[in-house]
Formats: sequence, C-alpha cells, structure tokens
Amino acid sequence: MKKTGLKVSMVITVILGTAFSQTVERTANPQLQKVFDEGVTYFNTEKYWDALSNFQQVAAANKNENPLLSSAQLMVLKTTYRLGELDRSAQLARTFLQTFPDSRYVTEVREDLAEILLAQGKYREALNYYLDVLKSGDDAFLRSSSEEAIEKILGFYFTAEEIRALRDFTSDPFIRQFLTLKLAEKLHAEGDSRQAHKELRQVAPSATDKYLRNQVAQTENRLKSLAAPRVYVGVVLPLSGSNAALGQKILNGLKYALAQYRQAGHAEIAALVLDNRSEVAQSVRQVEFLAGNPRVCAIIGPLTSEETIAVAAIANNQQIPLLTPTASSSQISTLSPYIFQVNLDYENLGRFLGLYGVRVAGIKSAASLAPADEFGKEFTDAFCRALDEYGASIISQQWYSGEPADLKNQIANIHKAAVERVEKQVEFKINEARQNLKNLALNPPAPILKIVVDEPYCTIIRQDTTLSLTLRETLIYTGLMKISDFEIPRRDTLTFPSGLVDGFLIPARASDANLIVPQINYFDIRAQFLGSGNWNDPELLKRNKDLLKGLYFISDFYIDPDNRTFKTMATGFAKVFGNEPGRFELYGYDTMKALLSVMEAQEISRSAIRRGLLEMPVYRGLGRIISFKGNRPRVNSCGFILRYDNNRVRPAALIENGQLIIGQKVIR
Repeated sequence: MKKTGLKVSMVITVILGTAFSQTVERTANPQLQKVFDEGVTYFNTEKYWDALSNFQQVAAANKNENPLLSSAQLMVLKTTYRLGELDRSAQLARTFLQTFPDSRYVTEVREDLAEILLAQGKYREALNYYLDVLKSGDDAFLRSSSEEAIEKILGFYFTAEEIRALRDFTSDPFIRQFLTLKLAEKLHAEGDSRQAHKELRQVAPSATDKYLRNQVAQTENRLKSLAAPRVYVGVVLPLSGSNAALGQKILNGLKYALAQYRQAGHAEIAALVLDNRSEVAQSVRQVEFLAGNPRVCAIIGPLTSEETIAVAAIANNQQIPLLTPTASSSQISTLSPYIFQVNLDYENLGRFLGLYGVRVAGIKSAASLAPADEFGKEFTDAFCRALDEYGASIISQQWYSGEPADLKNQIANIHKAAVERVEKQVEFKINEARQNLKNLALNPPAPILKIVVDEPYCTIIRQDTTLSLTLRETLIYTGLMKISDFEIPRRDTLTFPSGLVDGFLIPARASDANLIVPQINYFDIRAQFLGSGNWNDPELLKRNKDLLKGLYFISDFYIDPDNRTFKTMATGFAKVFGNEPGRFELYGYDTMKALLSVMEAQEISRSAIRRGLLEMPVYRGLGRIISFKGNRPRVNSCGFILRYDNNRVRPAALIENGQLIIGQKVIR
C-alpha cells in the first residue's frame, strides 16, 4: 500500500500526500462511498480542486452515520496542502488531532503537520511533531522518514548549544536520549570529538528501547569516522500549489540519485529541500535563505523561467551555482554567470530542428503554426533563422493565443501564402521557359521548320502542317515545360496537396497537440511535420499513427526502453516509489547525478563546482545528455532529434556540445 503521508529520504521536506490508496471500511451509504472513491481518483490524477470538492462533500455528511468521516477529513487536509494553502492545512491538521485523538491516522497527521510547519519556516514546532512521530513508533515508514527529517533540521537549522537546550528542556526519557545522540553527532561534526564521546556515554548504558539501541550503534560508528561537516545541495521545488505534481516527480528522481551516491560510500552530501509553493516570491525567499548559508554549495531549481529570472541576481551576488532543470527561456543564462540551464533553451531547440530540417530532411520551404507566447515565438524565430541561414524559405508564420480549438484563419493564411508562392514560381518558370522558347526559335529542332513566338498564339510550322498554339501549349509541345508545371492549387479550398509546403513547424504546448491534430487531418495537410518534444505523447501518436508518420521533433529527453542501465534503475526506483520513473523523475535524477559527478571530481566549494560544471565532459544520463560547453554559455547544448515511424519513437540524430550528429558525422 502507498502511504498517504510524507516520504522523507535524505531531504528535509517533501510533498504532502503521495497517491492515496483507500483502506477505510466500506460504508452503508453506496452514494457516499462513490463520491469518496471518485475523490481518490481525482487526487491520484492531480485534479486537486475536483478532489477537494468530493472530500468536503463526504466530510459534511451526517457525522453519526459516516464511517468515512476521518478518512475524508484526512484527504481534505492533504488536498488543501497540495493546493498550496499552508495555513488552512495546518489548522485542519490540528483540528483533526483534537477531533479524532484515537484515529489510526493520528501519527500520519502529526507528520503531515510537521511538514507543513517546516514549509512555513516554523522549525522548532515542526521538530516537536517529528519527535512525537519518532517516539510513537506506530509506523516504521513514518518513523524512518521523521528521523531523516529530524537529522536535517538539527543539522542545518540548530547549533550544538540549541540542541543541548532542547535536550535539557524535555522531560521525556526517549526524546532526551535521542537528542543527546544527535548532540554527540553535531559536536563530532564540528570537531569536538571529546565532548561528543562524553555525550554518547550518557546514553549508551541506559538505552533500553530497541530503536534507541540501534541509534546508539549508528552514533558510535559515526563518531569513529573522521569529523567532517555535512555539505548541502539546496533544492527549491514546487511541492504545493499549481506545480506540486511536477515538483514531486523531479524531487523523487533527485532523491534516488542521491541515495545511490551515498550508498556507494561517497562524501556526506545531503539535500536541503524547500517548497516554493509554485510562487515566484517564495522562490526568491528560499534561494536567499539557501545562498546565505556557506554550507550550501549549489542549488537545484527553481523550475519555471519566471522563477529562475527572479532569483538570478541572488545566485550572482552570493556566487552560488544554480542549476534549473526545466527553465527554457533563452535569456536566463545572460542574467548571471552562476545560472546553468540543464535543458535546451528555446533558441537551441528551434535552431537545431531547423538545421536538421534543411540539411537532412531536405526541406526547402516551410510554414509555422505556433502559440503566441515566449516559448512559441523564441522557438519559431530560431527555427526560421536557421532555415534562412541554410537557404530555405519561410512561407508564413502564424500564431494562436489560448487553446487552438479553431485554426481555420491561420491555416487559411498559410494556404493563401503557399498558393501565392506557387503562382510566383509558375510565373517564373513560364518567363524562363518563354526566353528558352525564343532561343529555340533561332534554331528549331527537326521536324519543326520554324517557330514564331507571339501573343496570344505561337505558330509552329512543320513540313506537313502548321500549328497555332497558346504559349502554354507551345511550351508543352516543345518539351520546355510539363503539364504538371502549370498546376496551381485552388484558392477556394484549404486542402494542402503534397509539395504546397515542404515543412510544417508546429511547436505545440503539451495540451495543444490533441486539438491541433484533428485540424491537420480535416484540412488534409500533407507535409513534413516538425515539432517540439511535447509531441512525444504515446497515446496521441498511436491514435494518429498514419497522419503523424515520419514526424520529426526535437527534445532534451529520450528514454531507450532497451537500455539495461535504465531497466535496472527503473526496477529499483519502483521498489522505493511505487512506479517506474518517467520524464520528470529522470529530469531530477540526471540533474543530480551530473552535479554529483562534478562534486566528486574536485574540492567541494561553490567556485570549484562552477568551474567543474563549465568544464564537465558530456554527461550521458538515462534520459538526458548534459554539457555546458556548447554554442551557448551555461546552457545545455545536448539533445535529440526524434522521429516517429512504425509506431515507435527513435533518435534520428543527436545534438552534442552544440553540434548536430548522425552516426559519426557532424552536420554543418
């Protein structure tokens, strides 16, 4: 069963409420049960407003005949936190503990409340609730996660003297002994091993609790190792609010990477994870806090371009490397020499797709249909600049705002521009052929004796006959043009026959593709489609496999399903988190692994890590290739050109260090 509580492993804070698996008793009211079950489905599919409505409806039902009451209240609490309402969720947790003191969910709610308080910066109060969970020992998973959270809180937020004061203030024997062990470890890390052993000797003989005896053994082992202060990687992610689901997936990936690193016996590095609540202002506060502590050597996050732009000055002023896993704006890296973008920015996405389109796919003309936002404009403009640079022509750029439910006007504009282009091409061919006809008339081929080029009719004289033909007929008769050379698509239709446009760029947002595909089909657009990584939707591609056959799209991400390393990692990951890693889990995993590879190779300091990132060899991750040595400073210049064919997505080319590579050949 997946826990509904917090999962803390080598980090300080994680998202409240993973996917919920219902284990409550069945109610005598089938309708109420149905509403609750539907709420669970909404919650697990990240439709939190819908989930909240359902859980509130169940919680408001007759309390005397409602065995789902405590379960519903628990889920209202968790859903409220997911929506970023920290104050309300904290109050709901306190109310739950007062209303249901004997509920089997009490320990879980205490840890939920501890995490909420931690997200609010109320460290001492959060610590008290974590200690309560640790002491209860009701749930091995919750106890383990609370222990991990406590270690990070005490290690980062409390001095040795503050831990001593906490220990001396409590009268609870269990908590007193546990805090004494943590005090010993803190003193040892700060170089006072003599006092650390003295504190340990206070606990060792009197620890009768099995858990505490194990803790004594762990502390003894830690005190035997060379004293070294713990180094922290700061992590700023949306663990509540609108982007909570995305933040949790990335967090799970980086947690797993860090777990592997520590299991291999490497340096004592911990992640200090802070929730920015999907807010720009909170991102600024969290980055300021992390950057201001010298034990934090680097920061991963935040995720959006807007958030990253807002914190760039802080990274610059504090001279701390900041790696953003997903921000893609092309201007971010110019704001600070300490900002590193781990994915391709919009400029590189468009440029390399354009290069591939012209030099490999043979596109000579293209049109674009893109969202009128920063992503669409930067991507499209870079694509078009690349086409222009390599000799192809741009027929039309069309934009849409909001949902692309009706693109008739944009498609009509592209069609009009394409027809006008064909008309000009035909006119050019006719003029060129007319001149060639005049040259031919000077020395006509047998059996033609004479050619008279005139308007509106030309005369062709043979020994046996004289022909009076239009210019078009004459050009065809003499072989200077073919019938097909005169074909021009009708202006009164929006169909796109083959050849009207060579390439059709559609850098759709993830939510747009499903609306665009039916319109491509309706208007019978026959061209080489090119797009962004958002087209890599297995269900969408499968439903439209004939229409989208041969689609090329550029992505900073690709999983090779046959890769043994990935299969092994995915199996281990699933054992910990209950699901195999997807795109965003691997974003977190590869970002942390790349950073750790730099930290392992040299001294751990902010300046050394920055140099290491700049000089880092190409890191080949499970979902990403990462290098900052390419064509744009501190922007990852590695990725994939992917092709959809035979119901599979496969790499058609690689982008490494700012170069397009097919096999061993660099495409220039």
